[in-house]
Amino acid sequence: MKILRYPTILLLMLGLNTYGQAPGWSVNESDFQYTMSFVGFLNVNGTTLSSTQDKVAAFVDGTCRGVANLIYVSNQDRYYAYLTVFSNQDGETMNFKVYDATNDVIAEVAGEQSFQINAHYGNVFQAYSFASPALNDQAEILDFSFSGINAFSTAISGNQIAIDVDSSTELTGLNAVFELSEGAELYRGTQRITSGSNSIDFSEGVQFSVLSEDQQVLTQWEVDISLITGTLQYYKKDAVCYRGGAIRVVLSQGQTQVSLSQSGNPVATQTVDNQGVVFDNLEPGLYSVEVNGFSKDIVVGYKD
Repeated sequence: MKILRYPTILLLMLGLNTYGQAPGWSVNESDFQYTMSFVGFLNVNGTTLSSTQDKVAAFVDGTCRGVANLIYVSNQDRYYAYLTVFSNQDGETMNFKVYDATNDVIAEVAGEQSFQINAHYGNVFQAYSFASPALNDQAEILDFSFSGINAFSTAISGNQIAIDVDSSTELTGLNAVFELSEGAELYRGTQRITSGSNSIDFSEGVQFSVLSEDQQVLTQWEVDISLITGTLQYYKKDAVCYRGGAIRVVLSQGQTQVSLSQSGNPVATQTVDNQGVVFDNLEPGLYSVEVNGFSKDIVVGYKD
């Protein structure tokens, strides 16, 4: 019995120390006439992979048509997959798989791609996304402000952001604080900007780029700041059953026009004096107040 027991124990110990092996993906390049290529990054379950043992492969009807391991690019401090895919015709539908060596997992990449002769996707700034599951493709600035600065108003219209600040504000070294779409990143040129940890000259309009989490969408934004003398304040009074509501705007910069609109339709325009301006007898609803090109939405409701 003892003679039989030792080999059994040895086999169990070997089993406990067995590690998964990378998939044997390969392609016979000489079988194909055409190629297309990708510069991509690999992401599995929200984690971007960073091992030279990680790899991605392309398949057509279950047959491997290309495979590449991650390569570290020192001047970018990132890992990329330089994938070449092979075919004999345009239009074949490809799917992709990623091997996560650390977790010994093969993951199906979300989405498919059509083979296009000599086509190329991705670069070191905007790499192609080989991700499972798919990453967010939104590239929006949701909010924008400055650390330690109380803006009079902030208006985001399309890809333009207009901010109104006091005329005493020094614009040459502002620290921008912003909120972006989930997973997105903000860039000035190719320099990544970190929210709340930057110093930027806003004395003239500043252009930014927002790169989506999946790096497939890059949007362009411009931030413009205007200086206003004095303090701009808004007040409102809700309506009651016998009297309409009111909106008051106080600005120490006199002879400034203030416009009131609702649903894009003009309601009234007044010029600021020392007491500000008051728009009264307002029905409950959403109003937009515009001062010096900046607008603020104010809701007039019924008083409880």
